[in-house]
Amino acid sequence: MEIPPSANNQPHLTPYLQQQGGTFPEGQPRRNRKLIIAIAAGAAVVLTAATAGVVLLVSSLSPAQDVSATAETYFQALIDGDGEKALSVSDPGVPENEKALLQSNVYKNAGQHIDGYRIMDAKSDFVTAEVTQNGRKQEIILRMTKSPEGEWKVGAKNFQKIRLSSTRPVESFTVNGVDVAAPGAGTGARDSQLLMPAFPGEYTLGISGDKYATAEEQKALVSIDRAISKTTERLTVIPSQLLLDETRTLLENKRSECTATTPVNASEASRRGCSGFALYEYRPTRNLKWTIEKEPTFTLLRSEDGWIIQSEEAGKASVSYEVNSGRDDAPQWEPKVELVTPRASGEIQIVDGKATLKDR
Repeated sequence: MEIPPSANNQPHLTPYLQQQGGTFPEGQPRRNRKLIIAIAAGAAVVLTAATAGVVLLVSSLSPAQDVSATAETYFQALIDGDGEKALSVSDPGVPENEKALLQSNVYKNAGQHIDGYRIMDAKSDFVTAEVTQNGRKQEIILRMTKSPEGEWKVGAKNFQKIRLSSTRPVESFTVNGVDVAAPGAGTGARDSQLLMPAFPGEYTLGISGDKYATAEEQKALVSIDRAISKTTERLTVIPSQLLLDETRTLLENKRSECTATTPVNASEASRRGCSGFALYEYRPTRNLKWTIEKEPTFTLLRSEDGWIIQSEEAGKASVSYEVNSGRDDAPQWEPKVELVTPRASGEIQIVDGKATLKDR
């Protein structure tokens, strides 16, 4: 059967506006929507995969990069003598009051800092490097640790400690000229001790805090080669020049006191602390006159609560006087001269921050 033409003899067409509007012809909209969804889903998959690849790539490189950067910061800070910077990227594993030797005011004055480095390998928990110190090259391994905040740091196993002690209790030590309080040793202690971590370098050690005591300075080396490190020192406490001078003055004053009124006998001389100026003459004497030709010398030995005066070389002195060789009712005064070898003796005690002489 033929389909009749329209009134104007034109074929029947779907209006254009219907094709461009919000409603699609039957069958076509569903395919288009599926195509658009498929394209969007594919793009999302590609984007997700690309993002995951980036994340995986960064994650696989970050640990080595992080530990290497930390090691570089640490080594450069050691070269610069910057204790605070080195400490910011390390964990010595001790409380704050035991980090005194790691501060810049101590470390910047240390000798033999490291003067070069080369990173050879970096893993998640260690860095291998070639380090130079005072012309010596050494391959070392830095053991790394992670802070609670997730930052890589040079771990406590890398730190050596300086062990310092004194032959007598002291108030404080000096490390590179900086006072470092000595830990409380307790009542009756015979010495003071210090044990603290330190960066590689050479440290000058002494004591301070006591005007009457000193010690000869010692050196301690914290080496990149642990086999040649010398980090244990014992300081011998000796009297300061001030104490020696004051002791000499005290002894001279005592001598003047003894010679002003010469003891009658040895017993009185000992009681007065004038045993070096006693006359062993039991007959009556008069007109005594002492002449000191040479002062005795001495050393001071540290005692539990002071310093013992130990005679080194006896002095030389003479005393002239007259002695009664007759009877009391018929005296016969004869001149006499004796040579005496006085020796220094006694004990110095510190009372209220002042040196005092105690007879022995």
